[in-house]
Amino acid sequence: MIYLSDRDVVMKLAACGFLPLLPVLLGIPEDGMEVRYLASLRGNLKRMSQRLGNAEHQSALADFCERHAVLDGAAGVERAQELMDGGMDPGEALLFAEAEHAGGTVVTGDKRALRDYKRLSTANQRRRLKVICWEHLLIRVHKTQGYEHLKAGCCEGIFCDGLLSLAFSNGLATPEDHAIEAIKSYLGGVESHSADILFDFG
Repeated sequence: MIYLSDRDVVMKLAACGFLPLLPVLLGIPEDGMEVRYLASLRGNLKRMSQRLGNAEHQSALADFCERHAVLDGAAGVERAQELMDGGMDPGEALLFAEAEHAGGTVVTGDKRALRDYKRLSTANQRRRLKVICWEHLLIRVHKTQGYEHLKAGCCEGIFCDGLLSLAFSNGLATPEDHAIEAIKSYLGGVESHSADILFDFG
């Protein structure tokens, strides 16, 4: 399985300290994880303004970029252009086009891209790929690591994502039920237009 990841979801995972957990969150062995990411993610490593405040998390981000490869986009260039002509963000268009071509899984936090893809894809094209969204990953952290780990990480990275600010509105004092309900509510919003392409963790 090839995983095609956008920049934002990797940055959010890193900010929360969850990035080293990615194989566990995806439910696969580490040596079986083949990831391709957008070139803009590697560019972030060189920008002081994009550096994470936690040196350990920044190191995990650099290690992720070293272990995996930048998506070259050669295979799905025509389809990517079609998606861009329809108004999709260029990076996301590249991810979805490559996923269609390779039968891969897009890992993204971009809800607008999912709505755009719904509008710009046929049923046959949609059958070729799957999507794992940011909310999926948060729920997987909860399931595999427990609420305390989820809460600590999300509160550390709370300023990187609006959902985290809502779900953990009381910081470390946020009750578990409140946080999980908020995350699942956001996931429900994604399911309302993209349920047919969302990855099923079982």
